[in-house]
Amino acid sequence: MKAVRRSSAAALTLAWISAFSAVARPSRTAAAQDAANTDPAFGLFTEICGDCHDSDRIVSKRRTKADWQDVLNQMIDKGASGTGKDFETIFGFLQRQYGKVYVNTAPADELATVLGLSKADADAVVAYRKDHGPFADFDALTKVPNIDVKPLQSHKEAVAF
Repeated sequence: MKAVRRSSAAALTLAWISAFSAVARPSRTAAAQDAANTDPAFGLFTEICGDCHDSDRIVSKRRTKADWQDVLNQMIDKGASGTGKDFETIFGFLQRQYGKVYVNTAPADELATVLGLSKADADAVVAYRKDHGPFADFDALTKVPNIDVKPLQSHKEAVAF
């Protein structure tokens, strides 16, 4: 009977961990996950970051540019090995694939990087925001005239207000 209880307890613990992990990870479509896995920097990310811990732990939530800078600085302080170029590449990967951007305050270059917008579309978002005030919600953001909303739709989970 004790073996059954331990087995049941272990199964419950594993189920709870699996459920918690699914909730803690950023919401990603299969297409978004494929994009992350096929990003040229993915291999470098898993190689350097995976030396010390599971890379899934690092990307368990979306982070702002400043947050990713802090994470990488902490990794370097704790002895992560790589060149400055390696860490710049990983930083770009993290911003593109797991970034979060506050659309009512971010500069155009950050909007372009995190949301996959063209420079012209990111500039248009900033100009519209400057002329009309902050965006109330995602729907308001998609109504900026003459921008391609497809990148916004595919990066919706990266948008914050």
